[in-house]
Amino acid sequence: MTKADTLQILKEKEREFRQNLIIDAAREVFGQKTYDKVSMAEIAKAAGIAKSSIYTYFKSQEILYVTIACQDVQGLLDGLKKEVQTKDRDVVQTLIQYFLDYYITHESQWRMITHLALHGKNDMESNEKLNDASRELMNIIEQMFIDSGCKKDARLMSHTLFSCLSGILIAFRKYPGRTEKERIAHMKRIGTVIDAMMQTYIF
Repeated sequence: MTKADTLQILKEKEREFRQNLIIDAAREVFGQKTYDKVSMAEIAKAAGIAKSSIYTYFKSQEILYVTIACQDVQGLLDGLKKEVQTKDRDVVQTLIQYFLDYYITHESQWRMITHLALHGKNDMESNEKLNDASRELMNIIEQMFIDSGCKKDARLMSHTLFSCLSGILIAFRKYPGRTEKERIAHMKRIGTVIDAMMQTYIF
């Protein structure tokens, strides 16, 4: 390997490091506020870099936001595909537990999704990318129902299950008067009830 090759590798690693630094900081900021209340200056401060440096990697706040949102959903999708493809498991229960565990662990990601759902910008040019990611998630859940022998409208069931799981996280993730352990246990209990109800209804 030549000296030039070594320098190129180091530059690429430096670029990747700074890009991830920006993404991690922006995810936290976007998780605390709605998109329209966030500024690039605030993200730069959280990342500990100059605002101008962000534009080296992301041409606009919208591109940065969509990059993070799509990256995060893809992380959920990759893990979910592996989970539901495992043989000899109750795939509905597996999906419910995985979804809850994932967003309990990745709380900033969940807050971003919630802000987008409640206060999304309809005029964002990159909305189609976000829609594609959402459709892929629905497709995975729908296929899960089909493969399990669902006797109802599998697409409708996928939307129903996603709505139920989202509701659990919104209603109880920060429920007052309970410890973190108690909140998680309660959400998991509700998840088992949803699983039982779906098993009765769709099969």
